[in-house]
Amino acid sequence: MTVGMRERFVALLLAASVVAAGGCSVGNDVSGDAEKARDFEAFPLYWAGERFEELDVSYAELGSPAPAASFIYGTCEITGDHGCAPPLQIQIFPLCFHLDEAAANRAWTRRQIRGAPVGLFDGAPVMFTRHTQIKVYRGQDSDPGMALRALRALRSLNAVPPRIGPVGSIPPAAPGVLEGTTPCRKLNRRPRARRRATGPVRARRRRSRGRAGPGASAAT
Repeated sequence: MTVGMRERFVALLLAASVVAAGGCSVGNDVSGDAEKARDFEAFPLYWAGERFEELDVSYAELGSPAPAASFIYGTCEITGDHGCAPPLQIQIFPLCFHLDEAAANRAWTRRQIRGAPVGLFDGAPVMFTRHTQIKVYRGQDSDPGMALRALRALRSLNAVPPRIGPVGSIPPAAPGVLEGTTPCRKLNRRPRARRRATGPVRARRRRSRGRAGPGASAAT
């Protein structure tokens, strides 16, 4: 299984892990995880805020699967036996995580958002910042431009530098790193505390129509 296929599988698992009944998530405290994310020290975390456009954060996950962090916006309607894709999912990885595969599509040489290169991986736009890869999937009830708008709206959640606001430049990956001519150096930081990871709960289709998220179909 390739990295892209594995991450898509992760996204589909996440898609089935949140069942919205009034926006509630199964086995996940969104506000609690957001607070834990603010104390996360392994690498910078960026998100689009507690609300992006008309979508509230409905799911947050740290370090499952390691070393990813995910933020889900909105919920979706289950229409089959395999869950559904929520409107927006932001995944954050350390920059060096399978970077050769993530940067293989050289679309990042032609596109920047707020000064940071944006490529294409697994069908989704991926931004390469100084210390992170930020991938954005879009799903049910989203429009084709939502993923790129979310990248433009990124801001820092934790205190690991470089910190950014919702406007202004985003520090890009160091020169030569994406090209492979300069080694990618891992950020030598550790989180103060690691919470016990809990695997996503897979939602099953019920007779009554429910809503579920998160996960995502690829943005184009």
